[in-house]
Amino acid sequence: MDYDDAVTADGCPVEVYRHLPPRGEPELIDRAIPTASRVLELGCGTGRLANPLAARGHRVVGVDESAAMLAYLDGVTPVHARIEQLRLDETFDVVLLAANMIGTESLEACARHVAPGGQVIVQWLPPSWFDGPAVREGWLGPVHGRTELRGATAETVYTLGGRSWVQRFEVCRRTEEQLDRLLHDSGLRRDRWLDDAGHWFAALPM
Repeated sequence: MDYDDAVTADGCPVEVYRHLPPRGEPELIDRAIPTASRVLELGCGTGRLANPLAARGHRVVGVDESAAMLAYLDGVTPVHARIEQLRLDETFDVVLLAANMIGTESLEACARHVAPGGQVIVQWLPPSWFDGPAVREGWLGPVHGRTELRGATAETVYTLGGRSWVQRFEVCRRTEEQLDRLLHDSGLRRDRWLDDAGHWFAALPM
């Protein structure tokens, strides 16, 4: 099946996402978790992080509500489902929530599926991100992206191979205290930062 023109329900152009390269995140995550971990990635997309983690020897299950995205997983067990509705019959050493998808329902799904003694690895937008320029642009591999922040909404224009796509998404500015309250209400507690910029952290089940 040809997914080149597919766009997900939340506006993600599949052709763009399958060309976005990882930018050191798989190495960052790999350093933070035990060897050969059982990893569940929520909202895995085309496998930008899941595929490299599987190649590093982790047993990875990838969840996404887009069958078009899941078609590009390699060495990863696909699960076609919405995050908030996910109820798997197993728990995992590591639950991964990237792409700044923090919310009550997504964090509760993390808490449901992390094993005792396991950890949840999360990406978020720190307050400093919102203090930066309103317009940011640059190259992500072969993809050029231009993002404009408009209050609680961001709009990104992607260009790839002479074609363009527009994606709009909500963004939420939270303080660390607000983040910790959200985690607590979901049954998690923040444990440590994984990078100097404060974009990635590990949380533990309470």
